[in-house]
Amino acid sequence: MTITDAETIDIIATRPGSNLVKLVISDHLPWDDVHAHSHLVQTKINTCIAFVETGQLHRVKEPPIPDAPQICIVLAALHRPPPAAEEFLARVKEFLVSQGIQFEVDVRRAI
Repeated sequence: MTITDAETIDIIATRPGSNLVKLVISDHLPWDDVHAHSHLVQTKINTCIAFVETGQLHRVKEPPIPDAPQICIVLAALHRPPPAAEEFLARVKEFLVSQGIQFEVDVRRAI
């Protein structure tokens, strides 16, 4: 599952003894078309928010979900977002923080 699978949660990550739950968006696409890529990110984030708000997160069997999870949406990107995308990602973070959700962009190098 990746960013192109709009209706799925790519990865749910937890750590024993922690209330942090990371909903990871696996993003392998280049940022050649910033507008289209931003739209994919926004759609996937909306899926993550709905997953939490509708109670689906608490129905997950594995990994175990804490009773009062602190949600963090992580954009795990293979390609660094260009400056043109930085403003969009800053607005995303600002909105999510206002909703009590953390947001991180984690850029990974190709193996």
